[in-house]
Amino acid sequence: MSTSTSTNSSIIYTTRLSESDTVTNKLIYQVKQHQLSDRELNKLQARCSKELSDLRNELNVLLHELRVIADLHTDKPLSPSKAA
Repeated sequence: MSTSTSTNSSIIYTTRLSESDTVTNKLIYQVKQHQLSDRELNKLQARCSKELSDLRNELNVLLHELRVIADLHTDKPLSPSKAA
C-alpha cells in the first residue's frame, strides 16, 4: 500500500476501497452473491467505517483551509477593477 503526503496540507492520502471502481464493484458483487463470510463482512464494515471517518476528517481539514483562505481574501480591499 503506497502512501503519499500532500505538500500543502497535513493530510495523508492512502489507497482506499472507494478509490477503485474495480474493487468496489467486486465487493458489491461478492456481497450480493453471499460470497463473504461473517468475519469478512465484519472486517469490510470496519474498514469502510475507518475510511469514512478518515474522509470526514480530511474534509474538515480542507474546509478549514478554505475558510482561512476566504478570510484572508475578505480582509483585503477590493482592487479598482473589482470595485467598479
